This record gives sequence, C-alpha cells and structure tokens, in this order.
Amino acid sequence: MARETSKVPFGYKPEDESKGLRGTVWVYDSFERYGEQELVRLLAAVRLKEVKRVVFYPLHEETLRRMGEREAEPFYRRVDGLEELLESVDTTTVDTTIDRWEGRRKKYTPMDTSFRYLADKYAGPHFAAVSLETANKLAAFDSFEPWIKKLRLWIDLEAGTGALHPRLHAYEHRWDPMT
Repeated sequence: MARETSKVPFGYKPEDESKGLRGTVWVYDSFERYGEQELVRLLAAVRLKEVKRVVFYPLHEETLRRMGEREAEPFYRRVDGLEELLESVDTTTVDTTIDRWEGRRKKYTPMDTSFRYLADKYAGPHFAAVSLETANKLAAFDSFEPWIKKLRLWIDLEAGTGALHPRLHAYEHRWDPMT
C-alpha cells in the first residue's frame, strides 16, 4: 500500500488523540431483563471511561436459542422496549445507537461474526458490556480467546448471580466489573 503524503504548515503539531472521548462500547445482550438500573450503571461506566459511543446490539431469537435461552421474546419487541428505555433515561452526553443487523439476518449469528461486524463498523478501542450470564456463555466459546485479546469486557456483576467461567478467571486482567 502506497503512503499518502500531506502538506502541513511549519510548526504544525497534531492534536493529542489520546485525550477526549474515544472508543465504542458494544452492549451485547438479549435486552429482555435489561432495565433502567442496568442502563444507569452502563452510562456511569461510559462517562467514567470517557467513551464516545454506545452501540446496543440485541441478539436474535435463534442466537439466544443456541446460547441456551429457550423462551425469548421476538426481536422487534425487545428492540421497541430498548428504544422506550433509552427515551426514558438521559443519554444526551453519549452517542447511542441500536444496531439491528442481527434482526435483518433473521438467523443464528455466532459471537465471532457479530464482533467482527461491530469492529469493522465502529471505531476503536472496543469494549463489550455484557451481563454475568452472557459473559460465562461467551467464555465457553472457542473464539473467546482471540477476541478477549482484542477488546475489553465490562461485566455487570450486579445483574446476575453465579460463578465466573474458568476462562474469565484466566483473563481477569482483560475485563472490568461494572458497578
């Protein structure tokens, strides 16, 4: 790939890109039991970490079925409930987006495919906010290890109960609890 040359005035110093808002949080969840408390915890973590964008990624029923959740509401109902929830909470300081790609696919989408799609579409650095149950399910997949090295997990420990998966213990330096 050829380099592109550009001209800048003498003494030009580029702005420090490490300062200010940057990055994207993917909220990878079914959003069936996602309430105002979880959203407030997420937005507090986003403000604390100074993240630019939050992408809500609702999972399709087929994906949820393969992950072990047998009784899931239809995709459109969960998206409508999420839209109402976002309208009820003040999200003016953060750019929020609901990504409906999995709803358009209308079939099972592996975690690896979803994360690759989100990484290609949204600017990094990338974070994935998940519940404890979802984190344990993701850690059970073979594609978890390459992805935990590319992004940072935010696990909402208050939203669920249970023990952590052994892979989450092995990579505990790559995830943060959301409180």
